[in-house]
Amino acid sequence: MHLLPSSFASVMQSFVCFILACLALVVAPVYGAESKREVDAKKCRKLLPDEYQWQARDWSHLQVTDLPRALKIFPEQQPDCALHAAICADAESKKTIVVDVDVFFKDSAIWNRPEQLPAYMALVNRYYQQASISFNFKFRPANELPAWTGNRHQLTVIFASAMPNPAGKIADAFGNLPAGKAVFNDVLMNRQDKHANPYFMMGKPLGHELGHVLGLAHTQDKALLMTQGTSPQNALDILPEQALIMRVMALQRFGGKFDTVPACH
Repeated sequence: MHLLPSSFASVMQSFVCFILACLALVVAPVYGAESKREVDAKKCRKLLPDEYQWQARDWSHLQVTDLPRALKIFPEQQPDCALHAAICADAESKKTIVVDVDVFFKDSAIWNRPEQLPAYMALVNRYYQQASISFNFKFRPANELPAWTGNRHQLTVIFASAMPNPAGKIADAFGNLPAGKAVFNDVLMNRQDKHANPYFMMGKPLGHELGHVLGLAHTQDKALLMTQGTSPQNALDILPEQALIMRVMALQRFGGKFDTVPACH
């Protein structure tokens, strides 16, 4: 049986339409996902003014094995590169490390709703770009909060009313490497210090205490993130040596991965 030219054209047109329809089913979810990510990224960018930006530091001249002990907290609990050579080598790369952070509201009268924190978390991720580290903050139900010594390999943030540190003192905030936890008490918000950055009050302590959990000690230079207090001179700077210390801890202790950076990074 021979198809007439008009019939053949009709069949071919139907076949082409069928193929295009199938391609649309395959491609549409991909472009839809990208569009959603773009929308999420735009929402994240709106959380903070564009001028709050930091660039990755250059640590190409450094080796993890030679990092100053004075910059470390609990140095005996930090990875030995002789035993973790691959991790230390990975830390020296320029790839962004993504670390999951569980966030709990314990009994704080001030910080008790997820919608209060995105701008501060965005600020933390902005200045942690200096270390090419991105935190993926995840809010968890209070009844899932682990014991102090539990789940030590999961980076955890706790907002509390007056939670004591391991020495029994009620500090405004503290980060504890052995437990893998950073705590923020309500007394923190009673400080009278002022700063030009309106997001500094919670944005600086949050990243500062995470720095302790990732192995950093206090520093004297007021421009650095790891200085104590809320000095107007604080520029939230991270040294290349500090960046490497945290990158090793993020990979070895807290399951950090070279992964897709979350939209709200």
